[in-house]
Amino acid sequence: MKLEIRLEEKNDYRKVEEMTREAFWNLYVPGANEHSIVHYLRNSEVTIPQLNFVATKDGEIVGHIFYTKAEVIDKEGKSHEVLTFGPLSVSPKFQKQGIGRALIEFTKRIAADMGYKGIIIYGYPGYYNRVGFKSAASFGIARADGVFAKALLAMELYPGSLKEISGDFHEAVSCFQLDENEFLKFESSFPAKEKKHEPSQDLFLEMVDKLEDPENIKLNNH
Repeated sequence: MKLEIRLEEKNDYRKVEEMTREAFWNLYVPGANEHSIVHYLRNSEVTIPQLNFVATKDGEIVGHIFYTKAEVIDKEGKSHEVLTFGPLSVSPKFQKQGIGRALIEFTKRIAADMGYKGIIIYGYPGYYNRVGFKSAASFGIARADGVFAKALLAMELYPGSLKEISGDFHEAVSCFQLDENEFLKFESSFPAKEKKHEPSQDLFLEMVDKLEDPENIKLNNH
């Protein structure tokens, strides 16, 4: 089956949400909420629809990447526009086939053509280092609270594109707060699934708390 990548269309919305829910269910927390992020932010001002793509095999949606706006604020208070993505979803039965990598590779070229300089995300270094991301700390980029974290990763969209950008990373989606009752109403439209603890949730919490090693932090511009 040949993998095809195309822009997300309106007719894809529900299928993308169903696939995203399956991909993240019990992965980081009991249950999942990533599908609600896609649902409620898809048509908001923080989303970049030109970069939201689906991957398909024989017409079936097997992957999806969801980009939103972000910025790095330097020590002078100047904002530098960057991109972030998440969720990056791959259907459980199609994982470990390079679909996530293909979505990143495909969309990063378009992002560069659109004039963006870099992509900054939170994720597992062990995976994202293999697809071109480096520690954000190596560029002098920290979390919004000024802390250099191992899970904060950055990718230049062309050589040296982040060389002059350092500071604190802020996601536009951080201001998004979903009402619990609204989420429960949305969640009730999906088939019931068991929420339970999985070892991956402990690994996630451990990763979130890890700070970057001092020798990997670029301090000259921060």
